[in-house]
Amino acid sequence: MSRNKPFLLQFIIVGGFLLFLYIFFALATAIYRDYKLEVNIAKFGNEIDSLADMANQKPKDVLYYQSLAFKDKYAKESLNLLNPGEKLIIIPQEEQIVKSEVVIDRLDNSDILKLPNRNQWWEYFFGHTLSLKVPEEPAIGTQDRTSPQPADKVDEEPAPDVQG
Repeated sequence: MSRNKPFLLQFIIVGGFLLFLYIFFALATAIYRDYKLEVNIAKFGNEIDSLADMANQKPKDVLYYQSLAFKDKYAKESLNLLNPGEKLIIIPQEEQIVKSEVVIDRLDNSDILKLPNRNQWWEYFFGHTLSLKVPEEPAIGTQDRTSPQPADKVDEEPAPDVQG
């Protein structure tokens, strides 16, 4: 019997330890499930609140879309209409303002003529100009008779061409 006692005592100790592990594991999984359930409840509560806010906003939106202010705004923005007596003023934004100084980095016709032949062909096919004419420089003090006079120097009105 003395040999049986230590074996029985060891069996009881190991059995108690296994029972303790099982109870601890069951308790830990129950606490984790409760935590996840509380997180889901809080998430669904937030969703319910946001849906309730959206549902409360819908009647206000319907009233706004039926108002004259919305109809006026829609007609002006989408249909480009104005009320009687209104004038349209367009104020460009800072990005839309065109700068008056534009720098163009390309060669003049006279500069192209000074280039070697292979570079002239390159400019002809791949450059900014597709055709090249030799610039004509009129003599100083002479004016081409075929060119029209400037509008501010016209003395008399041209006679109408009548065929009949």
